[in-house]
Amino acid sequence: MVTRIEIELREPLKRGKFDDVILHLYKEDKQYNININFDFTPLYSFARDKESIAFDFLFFSVLIYNIDRFVNRHIFSLEGWTREIEVINIPVMHLNEFQLAKGMIDEAISFLTGDIWNINYSQSEGILYQSRDDIKDWGNINIYEKVCLFSGGLDSLIGIIDELERIQQGKLLLISHKDLGKEGTDQDSIMTIFAHHHLYENKYSQIQTSVGIGKKNVGLIGKEPTFRSRSLLFIGMGIYAAYNIGTNTSLIIPENGTIALNIPLIPSRRSACSTRTTHPTFMNRLQSILTNMEITNYMYNPYELKTKGEMIMESLNQDILRQLIDASCSCAKRSHTYYWDNRGNCIKHCGMCLPCIYRRVSLHVNGLDNDVSNHYGTDVFNGIKFDINHLSQKSSRAFRTLLDFIRRRPSIEQIEKELLINGMCDVSRIRDYALVVNRTIEQIIDWINASNNTCIKRKVNLI
Repeated sequence: MVTRIEIELREPLKRGKFDDVILHLYKEDKQYNININFDFTPLYSFARDKESIAFDFLFFSVLIYNIDRFVNRHIFSLEGWTREIEVINIPVMHLNEFQLAKGMIDEAISFLTGDIWNINYSQSEGILYQSRDDIKDWGNINIYEKVCLFSGGLDSLIGIIDELERIQQGKLLLISHKDLGKEGTDQDSIMTIFAHHHLYENKYSQIQTSVGIGKKNVGLIGKEPTFRSRSLLFIGMGIYAAYNIGTNTSLIIPENGTIALNIPLIPSRRSACSTRTTHPTFMNRLQSILTNMEITNYMYNPYELKTKGEMIMESLNQDILRQLIDASCSCAKRSHTYYWDNRGNCIKHCGMCLPCIYRRVSLHVNGLDNDVSNHYGTDVFNGIKFDINHLSQKSSRAFRTLLDFIRRRPSIEQIEKELLINGMCDVSRIRDYALVVNRTIEQIIDWINASNNTCIKRKVNLI
């Protein structure tokens, strides 16, 4: 049941366009083809690099992300979930380094997406991208002290505020990716407020680009709806920029510990079925791969031991953060509006997915979970269409599962066991990680207890 992917590169038809990249998917007697869209110009104008090993890693991350999106697991999986993917020929210029790291890479990507990857490489003579004459001149890029990923979410907003508060002399470079388009709107909204109010003027710059599979020739298979490898793509962009600034330039990946650890709420979500985009094990494995390739830029998540509520509480500029919170978006289901009770241009959170729940909990911890009807499509405590007791209602499934987990009140030792089952390898820090989960549970209980919904309180044994 192996799905085989072959990569074809064609010379771009005009300047300023990345090579035409075609993915060919072979499964038994069937073949599907898709093109990749990669807006490389914003990154290239900054780094002027298409030869380094960091460029190879960037292109590798672009390909893996798009292969992940192309191979629909409902069709090309072993049991409805796990895919076995063989990539025949990822073209790289530093072939020896990638071949030596093959085992580590296969293991890391398999852990990230919950699949079985066998990634092979071929010698590339270089990318044929020819830049336009009018691309931006960044001047001296060594003035950037650090690189920070910026998605437009609340965590990344806190991340850039905290880093901008710390920087004294140099500047911060923000790396942003937009695939679905809505992320770009969130990023633009925040950056517009920054500019309008002259916040941190001359202390930051942003690179915003897009990567995604094309709309043509997908056939009848449809795109894979999960985004398991998005963090790899994001990191690939960040490492490319950081490497070209300097070998010691750090990459900051802001994510609260609750989401990074993503403890399975039920046994069926353990291991491969659990999202691991910024999981400490994946991050550590990826750092080891980069080190073995002599990419020495250090990447880290400064909030891996913080809940989202603690991130807000401890942010270094409360005034600016509170001014910008509503411009950020945490929702994972913002396009699923069928069960929304509230609608309007300013509402961009469904209110029912786990990221929305964690956002509301974090705001409650800080006395900010107010005016819910103007910020969320559904208030889970006062829903009209939303029914927590309707077992077949998909919109309430995530919250129901969370309530079941909270009702069990797992001990610290039980949380540690679940984290180990879910792939945590750093045993020396297992207690610290378990305490993050435990504090999250306590904060969720406080949030529920403050509501007037007796049904939900009963479900977690509060009354």
